[in-house]
Amino acid sequence: MRRFARALTGNQRIGDVYVQATLESIVSDPSRIDLNGDVRIALYRLLLEVWRSVPINAQVDPGLPAVELGAQRSLDAMTPRSRIAFLLRSLEGFSTAEVAQTLDCSLGEAQALLDAAGRELADQIKTDVLIIEDEPLIALDLQSLVEDLGHRVVDVARTHKEAVASIRRLWLPFRNFVRA
Repeated sequence: MRRFARALTGNQRIGDVYVQATLESIVSDPSRIDLNGDVRIALYRLLLEVWRSVPINAQVDPGLPAVELGAQRSLDAMTPRSRIAFLLRSLEGFSTAEVAQTLDCSLGEAQALLDAAGRELADQIKTDVLIIEDEPLIALDLQSLVEDLGHRVVDVARTHKEAVASIRRLWLPFRNFVRA
């Protein structure tokens, strides 16, 4: 639960505060957790309830390694419910049915949230690609593969000279625009 809370908030300390508040709410009122049901789901539901009701000024922990900072920025860019669904599924290993129970929604809604999370992440990582390949059939295969992964092929160059010309044509106008 700590791992989830830390990822949800983007901050180790604040995530731990939410977990502590969740556990304290159980100690003060044990009936908040139904021991006859799925305790794991009940714990995460309660954590999300605490998270929604007690806003803490969450900021990304500057002590995170660069790779984790990038991942946190990607998570921060997601819509909240799809982000929660994504974290429950990918980080905590919840099934789609468990995600639905935790978020108190239908199985279809949970799947839609997971699909939206996948699209949101894919949109964040797509990029422009220049293919440099002298064999036309291989270049076409590469282009198809790259586009199937959601990226945009901006040009296909057959030689070093064509590649350099393409970079100048595609990048220099942008670089001049940024300087202005």
